[in-house]
Amino acid sequence: NLMNAMPSRLFPFIDKALKNTKMVLFIDHVEKMIPSGDIGSMTMEERIALIWICEWSSSSRISAVGSTILMLADNLADVSREILKSSYRIEPILVGLPDEEQRREYIEYLLNNGEVKTDLTPSEFAKLSSGLSKKSIKDIKLKSEAEDIPISFDFIKDKKHSVLQKEYGDVLEFIYPELGFENIGGMEKAKNYLLNNIVKPIMQDDLRRVPMGILLCGPSGTGKTLLVNALAKSSGFNCVKIDMSRILGQYVGESEKNFKKCLLGAQSQQPVIVFVDEIDTAFKRGDSGDSGVSRNIFSEFLQFTGNTNNRGKVIFIAATNRPDLIDPALKRAGRFDKKIPILLPDAGERAEIFKIIIEKYGFETDIEDFMAFAEGTEDYTGAEIETVVRKAYELANEDETKGNVLTAQVLTEAIKKCRPSTQQIQFMTMLAIEECDDKDLLPEKYKGLLDSKNLSIER
Repeated sequence: NLMNAMPSRLFPFIDKALKNTKMVLFIDHVEKMIPSGDIGSMTMEERIALIWICEWSSSSRISAVGSTILMLADNLADVSREILKSSYRIEPILVGLPDEEQRREYIEYLLNNGEVKTDLTPSEFAKLSSGLSKKSIKDIKLKSEAEDIPISFDFIKDKKHSVLQKEYGDVLEFIYPELGFENIGGMEKAKNYLLNNIVKPIMQDDLRRVPMGILLCGPSGTGKTLLVNALAKSSGFNCVKIDMSRILGQYVGESEKNFKKCLLGAQSQQPVIVFVDEIDTAFKRGDSGDSGVSRNIFSEFLQFTGNTNNRGKVIFIAATNRPDLIDPALKRAGRFDKKIPILLPDAGERAEIFKIIIEKYGFETDIEDFMAFAEGTEDYTGAEIETVVRKAYELANEDETKGNVLTAQVLTEAIKKCRPSTQQIQFMTMLAIEECDDKDLLPEKYKGLLDSKNLSIER
């Protein structure tokens, strides 16, 4: 606080001590002294502090004496980037959150040193507490003892949500899905692939089989986002969504700082699914028009998604209906290893979707076989079928004689009134097929298209 108040008076004394006595200078919350951002936006006190720290880091006299300067910050992105230049000899060291093994050992220590009510094993507790520091884990134990409440799945989940929301809620959206694979109709090939190549390998600790990233391609409304949510629910993995509207800031350097914090928050949740919707618009190289912000963020994203140390720990899944607009460097193998087409449901899948949606809303119906309605909704997406079902319920409520029951007559009338509204269905379907890199993931009727080297797309 004194250094922030009058650095011009204090720094000369500290400088003299560093250069004449072997000592350690410890600066906590250095981001408050030299915050990130353009130098021109710094106050005079912040500039003076930056000059002194940079001078100390390159001082041969301080090095000869053997003095050391230790600086602490909650987030490296909050500290001025000037001190990271190689000429200043300042080495950043990331003190990360404890991994699963470290959490398990610490939890065993806590459970063995006090009476704790819980049916969870240390391993289960460790899996549930991903993204939490040792202090937060200890707080869970203390709160459990104070309130005389057993430590359960829900107890940990509530505490974890509170901590993570406070720490990263400004830059990340945390997803807590309620529906699993069994609650979504169709997409069997995609569901089987995700189960056999993500969920099972991670559970079996065979991370070699897990793709670095997955790109879901297909028309709007076909269930790409729903599929990601179902994967998170069925696997039990943490799931976060990158929303660029939370990242972009109005001040110089703020967007890059937010994005670094976003990636750090995502990485702390391992194993975690990181979802990016409409990636074709979210990440682009950009140009000089935004002072290089888009280019910097894009470069950071490329580096992070290509880091093989994240395989099986951070699973990137992106969705798009325009894969042709995605930068080739982002789509290459090693970042998004698998491109899965999510296309219009066939008749059998549409019948299943009708049944699942009606069950999801708890609507009463006397219809047992939905195949006739499936045949009448060709070229409808899953989202459009849901619109039909809701319209049918609306019609059933308008006629008191129908008793709010979805009858065949009501559903047929709803289909006539709700026409497909998704634009460029065929165009986006062909784009998804062309992007697909594995014939096994295509519905049977589309497989022949991949055999043609001259796959044409009518615009």
